[in-house]
Amino acid sequence: MIAEDEAGPTLSIAPVPLPERLDTAAVEALKDLVAQAEAEGSALDASGIAYIGGLCLQVLLASGRPLVAPSEKVREAFALFGVSEFLSEPSTSSSELSA
Repeated sequence: MIAEDEAGPTLSIAPVPLPERLDTAAVEALKDLVAQAEAEGSALDASGIAYIGGLCLQVLLASGRPLVAPSEKVREAFALFGVSEFLSEPSTSSSELSA
């Protein structure tokens, strides 16, 4: 369920918590959690992640689901892969980026 306030749409369902370790062995479970978040219209809680591998990072990026409270390890991984802008809130439009 998505609610709207003065700042725009917000997610009103509790975020789906992600496991502490997102390595290759966790990909299938991560895909299931992403599907759950999609079905509920909720974000993904990345606050407890202590390790994230490249494959799981790609799954998160492809999902398009917002990440809530990304841990320092998540921020580091996104920076290493050059995709930190996908963690930014609120998202900026391309016209704002070129200004």
